[in-house]
Amino acid sequence: MSLTLHTLDHAAWTAIQTRLRQALATQGLAALLAPTTLIVHDLLDGALKAMHREVFRQIMEADLGLPLAGQESTLETLYQTELTEHGPDNIAHACQSGGWQVQVSFPATAAPTTAAAGALLQVEVPLAWDPTQCGSGRLLAALGFALQVSAGGMTSPGGATGCRIVLARPAGHTANIVSPALLEAAAQTASLAAISAQLDYGLIHFSAGGALIAAAPSMLRQLQLDPSDDGALQRLAELIPPAFHNDVLWGLALADERGAFENYRIRVRVPDSDNRSILFNVSGTRDGDGVIRSLWQAVAQDAGGAHLAEGSMLSEVRIHNITRNYVPQLVERKAREAVRLGRTSIANEKRPVVILFCDIVGFTSFVEAHAASESVIDTLNSILRRVAGAVRRHNGSIDKFMGDSVMALFDAPADALRAALAMQGYAEDINGLRTRAGQQALQLRIGSHWGEVIIGNVGTRERLDWTAIGDVVNTASRIEKHCRPGAILVSRAVRDAVLASQPGQFGFSELFDIQVKGKRECLQVCHVTPLPPSAG
Repeated sequence: MSLTLHTLDHAAWTAIQTRLRQALATQGLAALLAPTTLIVHDLLDGALKAMHREVFRQIMEADLGLPLAGQESTLETLYQTELTEHGPDNIAHACQSGGWQVQVSFPATAAPTTAAAGALLQVEVPLAWDPTQCGSGRLLAALGFALQVSAGGMTSPGGATGCRIVLARPAGHTANIVSPALLEAAAQTASLAAISAQLDYGLIHFSAGGALIAAAPSMLRQLQLDPSDDGALQRLAELIPPAFHNDVLWGLALADERGAFENYRIRVRVPDSDNRSILFNVSGTRDGDGVIRSLWQAVAQDAGGAHLAEGSMLSEVRIHNITRNYVPQLVERKAREAVRLGRTSIANEKRPVVILFCDIVGFTSFVEAHAASESVIDTLNSILRRVAGAVRRHNGSIDKFMGDSVMALFDAPADALRAALAMQGYAEDINGLRTRAGQQALQLRIGSHWGEVIIGNVGTRERLDWTAIGDVVNTASRIEKHCRPGAILVSRAVRDAVLASQPGQFGFSELFDIQVKGKRECLQVCHVTPLPPSAG
C-alpha cells in the first residue's frame, strides 16, 4: 500500500517513519534507522519541493499570465515570497485539488521477492526530477545504498512523464569487516598530526605569566593575519580577550593537578572586519616549567546578532542540566528531531491532537487559608508531579504549567483518557491521605477536546513558546471549566474518536449540551468513567 503525499506534514512523516522502521527490520538493517531516516526525509522533502515549485510556476503562468519559461531567478523570487508570506499550505492545497501528488511505497514490507533485491523504498514523482540535487550523496555511499532513477511510473495531471526513484541496497553489498587494533605511539602521533592539519586547528603556547610565546601559522590565518608579517604574533596576543587569561591560564590550568583543561569556549574578534568574530573551543595542558600548550578549534563564525555561549563547557552542561527542566518536553524532543534532520529551528505544524486541561479546584482559596499551616508549593508540586507522570506514561506531552493547572497534548484520544483516569486515581489516593491527616481535600477537574491545531512558535527572539493555538485549545479550556470536581468531561469529538479506534475500552455518560464562551451553538459533551473489570 502506497502513501500519497501533498506535503510532508506531521501525520505523513510519522506514517513514513513507522513503515521505514518495518522495512529496515525486514532486511536486517534496523541499526541503520537513524541515518536512513535522514536520507528518506531529504529525498521526500526535495521531491515535494520540486512538485510545489512546478505547480506554483503553472499557477503564475495560468492565473497571472506571467511568462516564466527560462526566468528561473524571477520564479525563485516569487516562490520564496509565497513561502515566506503563506508557508507551503496554499501550494499543497493546490497540488491536492489539481491532482498532483508524490507516492511512497515500501517494497520490503510488501513483496519478499523485491525485498531480496534490496529495495527499501520507492518514490514516484509526477515530473522529471534529479534526486542527486539532495544533499545525502555521501551518506548514501557510506551506508552502501543507491538511488535507482527511471522515467515513468507516474504522469503529471498535464500528461508529462514523471520519474520513479528506488532507494536500495545493491545485492552483494556487505559492510567491511576488520579486526580492530590498538594504535602504537607513533601511529597516534601521526594520526593526530593529520587530523590537526586537515581541520586547520590552531596551536598557541603561553608562558607561565600568560605571555604569548609561539603560535602556529594556521591560527593566524583563521583570524586573517599574515604569518609572514613580523607584527602578526603581537596582533594575535592583543586579540585574545583578558577573560581567557583569567579563566584558563590563571584558573583552569592551575586548578587541575595535571595542569589540563578542556572544552573552554572563547570568542576572538576578527580584525579589520565588520563586527565578525570566531568562537573557539580551547583545550590544553600546563608543562612542569609552566608553559601552557593550547589547541584552538574554531566552532562558529558570527557577524553580530546572537552568539553561542562562551566559557567552560562543563559550566554550560551544568546550566543546561538546571534549565532543561524549564523547557517543555515537546520542545526538547522536537529540537532534537530538527537537529537530526539538519534544521536550525523548529517548524510550525498543523495536525490533529487531543488538548487536555487539568486544574486543581479551589487552589487559590486553599493557598489563602493554609499558607501558614503547610507548604503550598510542596502540596502543589506533589499533585502536579503525579499529573505530569500520568501524561508521560500515556504518551502525552506537557505543553505548559499555568499556576495550579496543566495543559497537555496527546496524539491519540484514548491515551488522553487513560492519562485523565490515572490523574483522578492519584487524586483519590492523595485525598485519602489528606483526609486521614485532617487536611483539606484537593480535587481535580479535567476537560478535553480533539481536533486540528497549529503548534508553532509564539513570541519574540528573546522569549519563544512552541505551543498549540487555535479553537480546539480554547474549547478544551472551557470544557474543563464546566467539569464538576473529581470528574473528566470530554467533547463529543473525543468520545467519537475513541469509540471508533478502541470501542468498549471506556465508559461514557449520555451526551449533554453546554454553552461555552465564544460559541453560538451549544457543545455536546459527556463524562468519562472507567469500565468495571468484567466489561471491555
